[in-house]
Amino acid sequence: MPADNFTKLAPVLNVRDLPAERAFYEKLGLPVTYEGPEYPDFIAFGTATIDFGIQAAAEQNDPPSVLTWQLGVADIDAAAEQCRAAALAFTVEHNNPAPGWSYRRLILQSPSGYRVALEGPNEA
Repeated sequence: MPADNFTKLAPVLNVRDLPAERAFYEKLGLPVTYEGPEYPDFIAFGTATIDFGIQAAAEQNDPPSVLTWQLGVADIDAAAEQCRAAALAFTVEHNNPAPGWSYRRLILQSPSGYRVALEGPNEA
């Protein structure tokens, strides 16, 4: 299959508590792009550059050992303020992997236990 046949990445996270996960992503400011009777246990979120869904997990899973869900943000300070305003706990991680490359990430945990990282732009 030719590579240009792939048009986007749209992962779906299996979550323990669908309403709590929905509230978490809405507090981060991500809009719901789909919710309907065709798939009652599925909700999609999206922007021009982000597209993903959440669905009720069929069984217990161990999200932290499987995935770090990293979302890029244009303004890490604005993201931190959004988290504070929404009462979402986070830690700040400072990264300096190479000369001229320095950035911060906010590390959160979703209600289902996923590690969520909001990665800011290069600050060097």
